[in-house]
Amino acid sequence: MSQATQPFHARESSSAKLTATIKDETEAVIPAASLTTLTLLLYDQTTHLASATSTAAIINSRNRQDVLNTNGCTVSTGGVLTMTFSPADNIIINTGKSSERHVALFEYTYAAGAKAGKEEVLMDVYNYARTT
Repeated sequence: MSQATQPFHARESSSAKLTATIKDETEAVIPAASLTTLTLLLYDQTTHLASATSTAAIINSRNRQDVLNTNGCTVSTGGVLTMTFSPADNIIINTGKSSERHVALFEYTYAAGAKAGKEEVLMDVYNYARTT
């Protein structure tokens, strides 16, 4: 997956749109029809996940949630992923900070499930309650 800028910036409790292109290991675009699965794990980087089964840092119940043309995400025939994060996705966990980093981990399978990929998108969420 490729994206123009990292980290991605979002305002606390606001909607934000991420656009990226899903690619395979050779950098070829993967169209929506070739994807078997696409999931999103959204978590706070500071709190992080203590183990594979930990849910302490997961934001808005996005614990490997299906996002293949659902739950705020679309993938075009040209492999362009558009993810609209809701205000509940961009909450501040650590209220004493002016910003915090969240991680959006997209995991996908393609070629009838025979191949897989994953991409982390770093998200800086700005705490406007703290900065005003």
